[in-house]
Amino acid sequence: MKKYYFFLLCLLVIGLVVLDARGPALAQPLVIDLDKVVELALGSDRSIKAAESDVAKANEERRQAHRSRSVTMTIDHSTARTEYQIQDIGADSFQNTISATYPLYTGGLIEGTIAASEHELRSKILSLERARQNVILSVKGAFFDMLRAKDMAKLAGDSVERLEGHVRNVDVLYRNGSVGRADLLRSEVELINAAQTMSQAENDYRVSIKTLNDAIGLPLGTELSYEGEMSYAALPYTLDECIEYALSRRPDLEVAELLQKKAQAGVAVEESGRRPRVTLSASQTFSSPYNWPGLDQDNLQIAIQAEYTFSDAGVTDSKIRGAKEDVKRMGYNYESVRDAILLDVTRYFMTTQETIARIETASQAVDMAQDAYRIALVRYREGVGTNIDVLDAEAALNQTYSNHTQALCDYNIAVSQLENAVGDSMPFR
Repeated sequence: MKKYYFFLLCLLVIGLVVLDARGPALAQPLVIDLDKVVELALGSDRSIKAAESDVAKANEERRQAHRSRSVTMTIDHSTARTEYQIQDIGADSFQNTISATYPLYTGGLIEGTIAASEHELRSKILSLERARQNVILSVKGAFFDMLRAKDMAKLAGDSVERLEGHVRNVDVLYRNGSVGRADLLRSEVELINAAQTMSQAENDYRVSIKTLNDAIGLPLGTELSYEGEMSYAALPYTLDECIEYALSRRPDLEVAELLQKKAQAGVAVEESGRRPRVTLSASQTFSSPYNWPGLDQDNLQIAIQAEYTFSDAGVTDSKIRGAKEDVKRMGYNYESVRDAILLDVTRYFMTTQETIARIETASQAVDMAQDAYRIALVRYREGVGTNIDVLDAEAALNQTYSNHTQALCDYNIAVSQLENAVGDSMPFR
């Protein structure tokens, strides 16, 4: 017996060690809310990181444009030996040149390049902001779809519980001889169908969690926990106020305007080809025919150089015409973006209003369906109603619950779309 107890004690110790090494058996779910999922998504989304790289690149191009009107300095050294075959002699030469060049006048080339780079940087910053807004819209959609799937799974479970209770009542009535077997069979069939619907709803809920995990950059297997319900409220703004706000704050509309200005700066760059260019230069040369590194003789030269191309076979004129067409194209693009914004704001404002109406009517329908279901149950138990009445009332109640949940989800998604359409800054909630 001592050996037996010792063996059990060893197994217990080994089991405790293994469990301690494995850590907790169940991971705690991550508690989330709307602000949390938005924060996680903004910190992990690749499109935002790519847009941030675009901003960094545009900033470096802006620096290059500004530095192009600074002094350029170069140092040049050459060591050469020349062999004269006829005289059969050789000669060495060593030369060092330090030169500085400054553009006095470029006909608007540098100024146009700088202006274009400033507009490009600003447009990239605004595009980054728009990318963030689009990520917020995407993750909000995934979040509210997860809440919808969660509520739908709960509604399916509630339906199964109601039908289970009804089947038990029908079974009692059947055993007492109060109802026929057809009522029991029909009730059991409805219960099986409801159980299948619940299984599908629970699977949809699990899939929606994985979809949300993917949207916010978490491992797909992460368990999420959310306490609360979807809610709704009347919009605090009119359609005209939303449109006015969108036209003044939408980043992509300002980007379209900046692209116009960049195209106009491109015209100035191309027109500089018609103007002269003046450069100030200074160079100090040290040389020697004998000694390396060649510092025996020196020569200082300061010069102003003017260059003007009076004919290039029409290449410059062609470039100017092409740049002006870019200005026209960016003007059309601006109008298209503006029209799209007006359409988006109007569409999502009207959709939000429509979902509010659906929520209110669905809420009233839920109250009526609950009363109808209770009445049908009482009438059936008292023998004055039919089993079909109960099942129809239960199906109607389940449908009204589903309609209400779907309307709430549609409302929250529509508000998210309206926020995105106006620039994601107006407080709608």
